Amino acid sequence: MSVYNTFAKRKQQSENAGKPVIYTYDNLPRHLRVQVSRVLKGTIGDTKASYPVYIDSDVVIEHVETCINIWESIHDALAQEMGVMELVPGGDEGMDACLNFLLNEEDIDQVLSLIELGLNIAQDYNLLIRNAVDEINHRFREHSVGYQYQDGCIVQVNSQYLHVEAVEPAISLLRDSNFTGAEQEFMDAHKHYRQGNYKEAITNAGNAFESTMKAICGENGWTPAGNHTAARLVETLFNNGLIPTEMQSHIGSLRATLESGLPTARNQPGRGAHGQGANPVTVPDYLAAYCLHLAATNIVFLVEAHNSRKR
Repeated sequence: MSVYNTFAKRKQQSENAGKPVIYTYDNLPRHLRVQVSRVLKGTIGDTKASYPVYIDSDVVIEHVETCINIWESIHDALAQEMGVMELVPGGDEGMDACLNFLLNEEDIDQVLSLIELGLNIAQDYNLLIRNAVDEINHRFREHSVGYQYQDGCIVQVNSQYLHVEAVEPAISLLRDSNFTGAEQEFMDAHKHYRQGNYKEAITNAGNAFESTMKAICGENGWTPAGNHTAARLVETLFNNGLIPTEMQSHIGSLRATLESGLPTARNQPGRGAHGQGANPVTVPDYLAAYCLHLAATNIVFLVEAHNSRKR
């Protein structure tokens, strides 16, 4: 499917010019739901579509059976995770149930889960989903809804600039086989953040940061002195000249950011890395977002510095 820059859209863009983009997270407009439904149906297929008589009937049967299997797999996977027999009471199955759920379900997280499962299962069936992903992400941005599908997961977006300039490059760089552990931890951090598990989000962001440094040290044969804490890992990277010499004047402030920024936030009482004590501590979402973006920025910097040494 295609995205068209209609008159109505151009008029609204003109009216909103110069205004800050404020993302929403607790509402998926009907307009957006319909658009995403159409994208998924166009990608996976319509099990009730009619086909011209001149098309080979065996081809049609195989195509329809594949569509049915994909829609039923999406339905059954989400129903299993939700602990229900049917996504929509009343007997709807497969495509009808999935689309009905997407259009009408009030639980935003479960709707996002269906979209995520739909894209992932379609890909498992070897369907090409790139255009679908591009359009769905475009529609999210168009409606100022703060989510994006990235590397198999729907992640929450706080700032489009930070997402494009830090989060996406971090995910891309971590796809290297040497950083598999760090990639999983980084994606887990985003899942926890979207689900409101901010302590776990900070913990996983910190783990991804540390795993990145461990992978770099391991690939280069560098052994940190003492325990492999974040501070020791940072010290090892600096001692082995990962930072270009022409940046010596910046090392003081950069080192302070790397050593005290993310690790300190992660190690504060009640913020995931240690027990929270007798009284539960509430972690605000802005602190979790800061840790996610700080982890992404640090990961991009370190991996790109590491990669530049190999060239």
